[in-house]
Amino acid sequence: MTQPTFLIVDDQKSIANLLKQELKARSSLPIKICHTLSEVHSFLESGAPVEVALCDLNLPDAPKGEVLKLLLKEHITTVVFSASFNEKKRNDHIYRKVADFVLKDNPAAINYAVDTMLNLHKNPRRQIWLLSTNQSRFSQRLINMLYLQRYQVTSFEQPSRIRKHLKTQKPDMILLEDSSHIDPNELFNLINDIRQQYNSNQLPMMACEPVEHIELALKMMKYGVNDFFNTSFTPEEFYVRLKQNIELSESYREIEYISRRDSLTNLFNRRHFFERGETLFKQWKTAQKPFFTLMIDIDHFKKVNDTYGHQKGDEVIVYVAQSLQTHFSYNLVARFGGEEFCVFGELNSHDELAGNCEALRQQIETESKASVGLPVTISLGLCTHGNSLEHAIMQADNALYTAKETGRNRLSKCSKTK
Repeated sequence: MTQPTFLIVDDQKSIANLLKQELKARSSLPIKICHTLSEVHSFLESGAPVEVALCDLNLPDAPKGEVLKLLLKEHITTVVFSASFNEKKRNDHIYRKVADFVLKDNPAAINYAVDTMLNLHKNPRRQIWLLSTNQSRFSQRLINMLYLQRYQVTSFEQPSRIRKHLKTQKPDMILLEDSSHIDPNELFNLINDIRQQYNSNQLPMMACEPVEHIELALKMMKYGVNDFFNTSFTPEEFYVRLKQNIELSESYREIEYISRRDSLTNLFNRRHFFERGETLFKQWKTAQKPFFTLMIDIDHFKKVNDTYGHQKGDEVIVYVAQSLQTHFSYNLVARFGGEEFCVFGELNSHDELAGNCEALRQQIETESKASVGLPVTISLGLCTHGNSLEHAIMQADNALYTAKETGRNRLSKCSKTK
């Protein structure tokens, strides 16, 4: 399947090359430069799919914006990049179908144009939920602009429908439009319920209201809505604020992901293990569901580092971590530090759990040499009770100590009487 292409249309070769250079540094998609309308015609006739086009309005063989009309006729998402753009053109019918406008007035415009193209490339993977009663003339305008920006849009007329969908899905943004036609109790209960489940960084919300409803918009922001814009907004204002809120949320999620992970193995780290584990422990205790805690330690790991070096030691740690994640993919798996790991999960079957532990032990014993170049074994300590998460871990750790004291490369189970 042919990869979609970023298309740059500009008769100034230096600018086109700068755009290509910046795009190439930030994306692996192919990039095509055309300097004339004739070249654009030839490229489109080749059948190559275009992801996003960035075009100047004035070319040697197309001085009146003919290239833009061609791109829009082919239903290609297009960003205008021109020094001759003005408010009169903005209001022309043809320009209402343009995804965005970038004024070619300073060097920073290059970076902004590239950023806009990359954003339009990402948007088909971004979900926008719009709550609107469809009683205002702005609803369809919002939807049309979101589609121009290639977002995936789902419309809801009732807060209850959003609640239902949030049980199984999470969008990248929730837009609240013309909320004055929604029962205030339902509206604020929805905002409160969303904020109970997700903070403002995890799931951003924006409100769109006319100026006469500014007090309602401010109250929504106090309850947890991230941003507000009034119905007299320009497309650029809407696009920029929407983009900033979504990208801020994405950056937060990236930081949150990194903060929860061990940098070497990509397993959860000790801190997140206890945060998530405490929540699971309380849930399972309340529901009277059985659970298990498993401690794992790589045997004679210091000898591995001393003999083969720390790089080989890291390879061994990563290999054991990947094996653990494979065998306990439905459980909470973390690297506790050094060569020690912990697994916490719901207990469905004692025999199945014991079999899984033994399968893990055997795999590492028999396959480690082929995988990392030296034989590796692990010791495991298993506990299926505990008055608290820390108590359960301590009991599993005691069982691990027993496994190591009785010869290593084995599973030891703790006693309920301990």
